[in-house]
Amino acid sequence: MAASSHAFSGNLKKALAGLRRINLDGLRWRVFDAKGQVLGRLSSQIATVLQGKDKPTYAPNRDDGDMCIVLNAKDLSVTGRKMTHKFYRWHTGYVGNLKERSLKDQMEKDPTEVIRKAVLRMLPRNKLRDDRDGKLRIFSGSEHPFNDRPLEPSVMPPRNVREMRPRARRALVRAQKKLEQGNTMVDTQRKKEGADASSGEVKSTEATA
Repeated sequence: MAASSHAFSGNLKKALAGLRRINLDGLRWRVFDAKGQVLGRLSSQIATVLQGKDKPTYAPNRDDGDMCIVLNAKDLSVTGRKMTHKFYRWHTGYVGNLKERSLKDQMEKDPTEVIRKAVLRMLPRNKLRDDRDGKLRIFSGSEHPFNDRPLEPSVMPPRNVREMRPRARRALVRAQKKLEQGNTMVDTQRKKEGADASSGEVKSTEATA
């Protein structure tokens, strides 16, 4: 641990906090690469591993989940307009002090908290929640102080892209045809204007001659 700790340039105290209270016997060290991954799909996979649901010995009253290391949290992706339309809200306790922060601002401030909040809200709200949270280690970059551990890279399942519904497909085809018609009309208008300009120049030269 000492050699890998010296190579880690982040907050080592935060990265190693609470490891002594975790019984690491028989636990696997799963590594998730968040680069290019969708927030919801990645968080659901991490929550499954933290609860131990991927093991045949799973029981809801036991904490048999593995250690999860998440890398490249700053390169996380979201679908739709969530980057600007998703907000985190909290209250300070004083009257009128409802605070909010967009997902974009949170990614700039601390991208690790985005994944942590998403995973925690997918875990059952019981006494095991804090212990499972302690097994989750998130890093904004690709560096981490656990290189001396037997790491196992986790492969995300393939994403099933739903086919476009017939109504939406017809609307897309109509929009494409409308765009093509607009482009052809613009081209013909430009050609007509060019022809009119050239004919006007010919007439002016003939009149001067």
